[in-house]
Amino acid sequence: MTPESVESLIAEIEAEDHIDFGELAIGEEEARSLMARHFCDIDRKLAEHGLSAEGRLEVMAAIAAHTMVENLVLHLGRLRGAAATADFRAWMRRHGLS
Repeated sequence: MTPESVESLIAEIEAEDHIDFGELAIGEEEARSLMARHFCDIDRKLAEHGLSAEGRLEVMAAIAAHTMVENLVLHLGRLRGAAATADFRAWMRRHGLS
């Protein structure tokens, strides 16, 4: 695993699921590079501590899952603020998200 290979995979994912950087102070390529280097650094440190490839993969999956939960919470918060209709609030309650 190299930062370049991870960056390439991130770019492929983003081609299908584009991230809107809007007016953020960081660009797409810079963000991909930063996260790719970070993940490779985590992998290297875990390997240095003797964690197997399977163990490192499990840690990476947990990091990805945590990030997805965080993303869900952020999106729901934004939706909750943007949509104050009774129908939307009812839908949120039905799905246990209120």
